[in-house]
Formats: sequence, C-alpha cells, structure tokens
Amino acid sequence: MIRTTVLQTLAFAALCCTLSLGNAWLNPSALALGTNYAPTADTGTLEHEFQSIDGDELQSYSEFLFDEEPYVVLLDARSSADYEIGHIPGAYLTDHYHQQKYLEPIRDLLMSAPIIVVYCKGGDCEDSIFLARDLAYKYDLSIESIYIYEGGMNDWQQRKFDITIGSQR
Repeated sequence: MIRTTVLQTLAFAALCCTLSLGNAWLNPSALALGTNYAPTADTGTLEHEFQSIDGDELQSYSEFLFDEEPYVVLLDARSSADYEIGHIPGAYLTDHYHQQKYLEPIRDLLMSAPIIVVYCKGGDCEDSIFLARDLAYKYDLSIESIYIYEGGMNDWQQRKFDITIGSQR
C-alpha cells in the first residue's frame, strides 16, 4: 500500500516536471530559466533611506567626538573583534548583532545627539544600514539625525586617517 502511494507520488511529480519544462520550451512568453530577474546594482553603494557622510566630513567632526555632551556620536556596527583590531577614534562599539548590549548604556547620549554617524567595513557591508534602521524604527531616533559613512573602515584606512587599536574609544 505505502509502496504504491510512493510510486504514484513519484510518477505524478515526474509528470508535473515534464509538463512544466515542456511548457517553458514551447511557450515563448515563459520565464527564461537562466535569467537573473533580480540583479543587483553595480554602483558600489547600497541603497538606504539615510543621509550619507564622506570621510573628509567625518574627519572634520573628530574634534566633537570626545565632548562631554557630543555634537556627533560615532557608532561602529562591526563585531567586537574587528573593533579591537582598529576603529575610528571616538567610535562606540555597537555590534549590530549584539546591539542591545552596547546601545543601552549610551541610549540617553543617542537621544540627545544632533548627529549620529554609523559605519561598518564599507563597500557591500550592510551592518551599518541595519543598525541605522534599528536606531530609527526600533529605538525611535530621528531619521534626519542618522548618517551612514558608506566608505566605512576600509575608506578610513585608505585615507590614512588615525585609527585606535583596542577596546578604548
């Protein structure tokens, strides 16, 4: 009984596959099986709803990063291991994947900061975008105050700007 049911199921699946492939071969309006219908843009930057900041502008804000009530708060969305290898001076570690641990102690600071800059590795790294979205939609921070440094740590190092090694801001 079970063997008959299994054989019937396999025969039905084979028939469906054959009919589907036959339709794709005969029907000129069928989907082309080898086509990528969702290509990614080759612009080198990822789309997001936040304002962007470049390395030179961020460098000009560096004097404000260590104020008691900072005008600019810089958040590193990378892992703690990457942060300790090297980060932008004044950046807070806010590993996107463990953000609750890192954001709670600085929540009041984030609420009062006029500018919050988030970065990760740069290029196709999306951690900064994910963290920025969480800041806006989960923690209710103003989208207008959140900026993404799209070049990230890679751009910062290419520009030969100072970096801090270790866990100190």
